[in-house]
Amino acid sequence: MKMKAAIYARYSSENQKEQSIDDQVRVCREYALKHDIHLLQEHIYFDEAASGSLRKRPGLEALKEAAEQKLFDAVIIDDSSRLSRDNQYFNTLLCLFQFWSVDLISVSDGLNTQEEHAKVAYQFRGIFNELYLSDLKKKTHRGQMGQILRGFTVGSLGYGYRTVPVGEAQYDKKGRLRAEGFKPEIVPEEARIIKRIFESFVNGMALNAIIKELNAENIPSFKCTKGNWRLSTLSRILKNEKYTGKYTWNRCTSLKDPLSGKRKKVIRAKEEWVVQDKPEMRILSDELWQAAQRRWTQIEEAYPKGQTGFSKRQKSRVKTHPPHLFSGTLQCGACHGSMALVSGKRSGYYGCLNAQRKRCDNKILVSRAELEKHLIKKLFEDLLVPERFNDIYKQVTKAIREHCGDIPEEIRLKNIELNRAETRVHNFIEFVAQGRATKSLVEALEQAEKAVQELTVDLQSLQKAKSSLFEPPPEEWVAHKLGDVKSILEKRTEKSALLLRNYLGTIVLSPQVPDIGKPYYRAISKVNTVPLLDNADTGSNSLRWWTQAGSNR
Repeated sequence: MKMKAAIYARYSSENQKEQSIDDQVRVCREYALKHDIHLLQEHIYFDEAASGSLRKRPGLEALKEAAEQKLFDAVIIDDSSRLSRDNQYFNTLLCLFQFWSVDLISVSDGLNTQEEHAKVAYQFRGIFNELYLSDLKKKTHRGQMGQILRGFTVGSLGYGYRTVPVGEAQYDKKGRLRAEGFKPEIVPEEARIIKRIFESFVNGMALNAIIKELNAENIPSFKCTKGNWRLSTLSRILKNEKYTGKYTWNRCTSLKDPLSGKRKKVIRAKEEWVVQDKPEMRILSDELWQAAQRRWTQIEEAYPKGQTGFSKRQKSRVKTHPPHLFSGTLQCGACHGSMALVSGKRSGYYGCLNAQRKRCDNKILVSRAELEKHLIKKLFEDLLVPERFNDIYKQVTKAIREHCGDIPEEIRLKNIELNRAETRVHNFIEFVAQGRATKSLVEALEQAEKAVQELTVDLQSLQKAKSSLFEPPPEEWVAHKLGDVKSILEKRTEKSALLLRNYLGTIVLSPQVPDIGKPYYRAISKVNTVPLLDNADTGSNSLRWWTQAGSNR
């Protein structure tokens, strides 16, 4: 009875021309005909443009499934490297085929597992096949390093950039035209989106809210023409140092997990990094980049990655999501411990937490409402001094006008896009006029005309927006609105609290015990000092509040 056999073939993307599927199948057919083996036409498996280092390949998985069901007696391959270039996985496949009673025949190697010496020979072939891949990786890395040191870039630069060929183009060994190298170039439309993402993030907008906004506007992402923004994409953009003009290459490498076969990114030693300053790649200012990284630090401290239980890096929720204007900001001047609400009566009372635990002698309580009223009043009395207010008013006006100043640049870019689209329409019409119209050309013309219409509408909207650019309200009106600043801040308590903390820093409440009258606090911050509750009717001088009338017990 004739032996029934299947064929497996594969070519990698870099070796497609020399080892095509047809050539490999032809060699295997000739071998089967010569050795009187019945070749099963329905069991010819192959993988196209798949590296031999990959374990999960559709063709190979189908071959293994059929072999396990014993649908054939042997597998014929042109060369053992076609099966795998991972020596460990190659040996695993040999063991599986042996377990399933399926022979492995390598035509070019002249090996057949039916022969005694084949087992040892296959071991050596597996080692050589893996060494070839390792050697290829080293040569590729060496060539890329040379390009980097010559001032070129290699690989994809990410969203916001494109690469343009430079230097003299030459034909490679395969007859393909190759440029001497590639230089980075900023894509203006994408650069605007990057600035917008960073500004939104720095201003406190949640990542999911930014994603929702970008997708709603159908703004093209890195790989999609319309939307499809994801959390991972946004995170990579917000952590990409290239946008400051700092280009780092050779930062990471990938290692294969010997058990799962999956590749894992590993950070190289810093001595191996190649860091270059490329001013032509700068999209963001240093201030905007650093502000974004500070917010990343706050997020990571609030939600540390990969931690179980509590972490030393993790901050309390009050620090990251303050429920009141000065939550997480107050510090006891006696023991330098935290101060928090220790009473829930009325608006609540701030007290030293260490005093609650009997580790501090400072037992003075202060009403949250009174503390907020005094601090905010004192702060804005200093800020609303005419000289300071005028300076702040001018700075805010300038910042808003600079933000609106992007509109003329957007108009310029839209005009460029419109000119390109109109040129495309004109070219299509000429082709049609010459009698060279096809169905696909007509469809392309319709799409180009639609693009011209959309760009025209966008341009009209921008022109209208330009004519009504920001005009600041009168200073008197702004000063009047700031009169009730506490209610303004409480509209967005959490964000206001974080801004106040950033401006004032830690506020130290230093207990003051006068000879006459009740004790009070003096608030000390990096801005100024403010006496608090020196009026006997507005404070408490001990922790006896729970026994007094109107308490919560």
